[in-house]
Amino acid sequence: MSSERVNSSPTKPRRAKPGPFSWVKPAFRSRRTLKTFVRCCAAFAATMILLVARKSGDTMGQTAFFALIVAVMIPPAFALSVFLLAATTLLVGMCMGWAWGNAAMASALSARSSAFLAQKEQELKASLNPNIPAALQIAEATFHGFFLDPRSSAVFGAFLFIGTFAMGALRAYLPNLTILSVFGMITLDLVCTIGPLSPTSNYKLAKIFLIPTSFYVAVAIGSLALIFPESLSHVWLTSLEETFWTPILDLLRLQSEALESTPSDHEVWAEKNARGSQLRSNLVNAVDAIAHQIKLIHMDTSVGRLGPTDLKRINAELKSVMLRAVGLYSFQAFVNDTNTRENKDHEAAEQRHDLGTDTPRTVNRYEALLRKIKEREVRHGHDLDSLVPILASSSANLRTSTESALVCVIKWFQECNSGRITGLFRRADKAKIEERQARLVGQLRQLKETLEEFRTVQRVKLIKPYEKFFDPETRKRLKTADMFASRSLYICFVLIDTLDAFAERIAKLLKIIIDIDAQRPNAKIWFPFRIATVKDDITGDEFKDSEAPLEMGTAGDPAAFDSSSTHDDDSESMLGEEEDEKERLAEPPKKRNPDAFPPTTTFGRFFLKLAPVFRFFKSPQGIFAFRTGIVSVALWIPAVCHSSAWFYYDNRGIWGLIMSQSGLALYAGDQIASFVERVAATIIGMLLGMLAWYIGAGLGHGNPYGFVISSTVIVSPFLFERIAGPPAQLAFWAMTALTIVLVSGYSWVDANQFILANPGAAVNVGWKRALLVIIGYAGAFIVMLFPNPMSSRVLVRKTLAAIVGEAGNIFTGEIEAFLAEEARARRGDFEKTRINFGAESDEKMSLKERRMRKIAKRIVGISTRLRFISPSLTTARLEPQLSGTWPHAQYQELFSLQQRMMGALALLVQSFAKLDPKWCSALLHRTPYMNPNFLSDIFMTLTIISNSLMQGQSLPAYLPHLRDRLVYHEYHSGGRSLNPTLFKTFAPRMGGDEKQRSLHTDSSSEEEKIVKRREDEETEVEDAAGPANLDGSSMGFEGDQLTLDLLLDEQLPAHSTAVVAISGVISRVDEMIDIVRGLCGEVPFRGYESLQLDYLDREERAVGRQF
Repeated sequence: MSSERVNSSPTKPRRAKPGPFSWVKPAFRSRRTLKTFVRCCAAFAATMILLVARKSGDTMGQTAFFALIVAVMIPPAFALSVFLLAATTLLVGMCMGWAWGNAAMASALSARSSAFLAQKEQELKASLNPNIPAALQIAEATFHGFFLDPRSSAVFGAFLFIGTFAMGALRAYLPNLTILSVFGMITLDLVCTIGPLSPTSNYKLAKIFLIPTSFYVAVAIGSLALIFPESLSHVWLTSLEETFWTPILDLLRLQSEALESTPSDHEVWAEKNARGSQLRSNLVNAVDAIAHQIKLIHMDTSVGRLGPTDLKRINAELKSVMLRAVGLYSFQAFVNDTNTRENKDHEAAEQRHDLGTDTPRTVNRYEALLRKIKEREVRHGHDLDSLVPILASSSANLRTSTESALVCVIKWFQECNSGRITGLFRRADKAKIEERQARLVGQLRQLKETLEEFRTVQRVKLIKPYEKFFDPETRKRLKTADMFASRSLYICFVLIDTLDAFAERIAKLLKIIIDIDAQRPNAKIWFPFRIATVKDDITGDEFKDSEAPLEMGTAGDPAAFDSSSTHDDDSESMLGEEEDEKERLAEPPKKRNPDAFPPTTTFGRFFLKLAPVFRFFKSPQGIFAFRTGIVSVALWIPAVCHSSAWFYYDNRGIWGLIMSQSGLALYAGDQIASFVERVAATIIGMLLGMLAWYIGAGLGHGNPYGFVISSTVIVSPFLFERIAGPPAQLAFWAMTALTIVLVSGYSWVDANQFILANPGAAVNVGWKRALLVIIGYAGAFIVMLFPNPMSSRVLVRKTLAAIVGEAGNIFTGEIEAFLAEEARARRGDFEKTRINFGAESDEKMSLKERRMRKIAKRIVGISTRLRFISPSLTTARLEPQLSGTWPHAQYQELFSLQQRMMGALALLVQSFAKLDPKWCSALLHRTPYMNPNFLSDIFMTLTIISNSLMQGQSLPAYLPHLRDRLVYHEYHSGGRSLNPTLFKTFAPRMGGDEKQRSLHTDSSSEEEKIVKRREDEETEVEDAAGPANLDGSSMGFEGDQLTLDLLLDEQLPAHSTAVVAISGVISRVDEMIDIVRGLCGEVPFRGYESLQLDYLDREERAVGRQF
């Protein structure tokens, strides 16, 4: 990739927000998506042919259309090994429902009254018409409820409740097994609705659904083996290219675009920042999805150069690459924060001008400080507009070389993923292998040379504008030189540090690729191994088989953070993630019961083990399972009543029961959103299903050729959307396609098979099926209200609250990591720890790297939680607003702040990787950010915010901002001299009356005091805006210690990045305080302002005695 291509690309116009169908064009450009679409259409058409063929259709029976339903819900869009696992999960679920249903049937038959049965048999024999076949009359009487026995029905009802309750609990606790639980309930529903009607046993009743399902599974396996066959290895590498490497390449190129623009062009920079934020989110999601796919790689049979061990080795590096790629976005985010703050200041100034109050009565110290810094930077040519072009020029070669290395990596993966079969039979070309190795080695050498040049030569260019303030001989700052500010320089250091770290990470990945390429020059056959771990893969938290089309909203409780969430997955076990207890750091604290100490007796320990069982019944998962059982029994009762049994059977009431079970969600907002979405999909599907029937059949019994073609053509767009659309739209497209095949398939069966109860065709069956779907969802909607609806709003609030608390735990872990490095410095060990990425055992991995990986894993875990909760931010708005309008904007802003705070915490980990013990010690002991008193304020503030938001309680009165507490602690720890009249400046922002405050001060007029205070503030701001400070706080060295050699120190960019990251965390927490104060309120405390001013006066006089 040439530098001209990167640097000369024109600035792209501002992009509109992606629409709901923005995924269509990229999907059509993906060869794999098109191949998968062709395979799915072929499998669906083959299933349609089996439906219309006389022999196979009769074999499948009156529910032959069920094969089409399964074809829509689980299309052959996966690798063969994954589909086999999904199909096995489905069939196991159906067999579980079958087994429990048969147990219910056996128990019900034993409970049935033999005398009552004999009496009914005599009555039926007496009423038989000799002119009509007896079997037909007996069947009709049976489905009219002639043999219904209340005792037998009660047993079936009890088994139905227990079975659906268990399946609902399974679905709630293990959302990976949604398909298993849904199809298990479908089979159980069939047995429990038809079983009570029959006086004899029929243990093969479930084959009504099992046979059509088996037909489709066979077709799908055949299509996966014959039509564009692909292994999981091929799927994984394709996904890796499309969803991981491409966004990383776009993010790197976005940095080049950003550096070509002017930071003061706020609109253009905001647009690029929005693109960067979207790419960052895509990357985090991609790593999560790719990690889930690789879980089953040991079950894969594939042909190619790379085996399961190689892919797992590469997968182990992806999170590190992702974190460093996301770090590149940090520079844009910090610049955009500066622009946003300037816009707010400008708007506030305009508002004051409109109100005629151009001079404010109180001065915000932080805003005044930033204005002074901006003024100095512009005066000396040190502002971002001046430094960014220098930064662009100095980093151009490294960006170009890194982009070229990325392109080389992508090309290598493409070569490994193509020509798999032919490579197995083609003779090895040594010249080509050597050429490939030489290309990789040459690219690595070029990247290393460019990186070294960047560190020693190019990076220095950014310091050139500051050299005039230093003596060329002593390298110290000139005493006569004008004061300058370095805030923009430290922000530019963020890009220098993150770009350096990203390029270094790509270089280390290239080393691994070169090693793998040397070991795997030729293609071979790779067979499955470790099949015994399949159970752990399915039930583990990290496995996702496929997006379940019937899944509704969040399945678990993302508000809960426990130690199990931080345990290491199997894919990373080779990296030595298992640590001794003494090496573990800042994991979520174990909750203790404040009402009881741990039991000391055997009896007490037994009840302690039993306690989770009772807690389950009041948990969201327990209530969800209870609702599943209740709605199942409620909609099952008409099937066992004499007056409604035939009506229920004739109109296939079982589909209403099935829809009610699949239409339940844990939280009200998710259920309401899905209810609206699925009803709309049902209506559209009903109309299209009737269209498919009339096109293929007209007014007759259906032309098999026309019916297959019309149905396949109409369903195919929805299959495409089902396999390529975003997860948020999955339920709509799947439900539309499902209704289409339900209407058209029922119509074919009714017109071409003998059925005791004819449902009709096209319109007749269409409106009935649509009505049953609506009835089922309505039943689920009603059950949702009892015992009380679990609000998605509460879910959002408590999840965000839990994330705030977990962020405090992660920050604690990062401080512990710095302290561990500082302890080395105390022992005289100043050697920088080598981070050996890609280590395969504990012995090869340093404790520092283990800490980094542990913290990074937890940061990614929070990002995953934020992704899970994102849909609920939208669905929560659909809940009835009986208590008032839900503050969606505030929660959306809080959600965004937490994303940005996670980015700052990730940036802090990245800088920690590059700091040696000496600079870690300087960060701890020479910056105010690590003052233990200030750290206590941070942890206390995060805990207060978390608890206030979690419990919905008001914040304490006048909870101070961390920025104010930072200044307070810096002065009181002796970090800076203090003008005695400046204490009032650092008081928490208050809204009290100035006249009331003046009663507690001297006799000077109010205007004189305001003028005097403003003069003192300006004097203090002059000092705080110095080059050794960032946002008014020390960088860890005094002004006279800032030398030219220090600016050129290779550790300073990493140190600056760490300080900027911590400052970013503080700013995010301060913004969260304001939002939570607006949401939860604040405890009133009258007279606080006067009391505080009294104490400030005392401190002022005490400090004044020192002058």
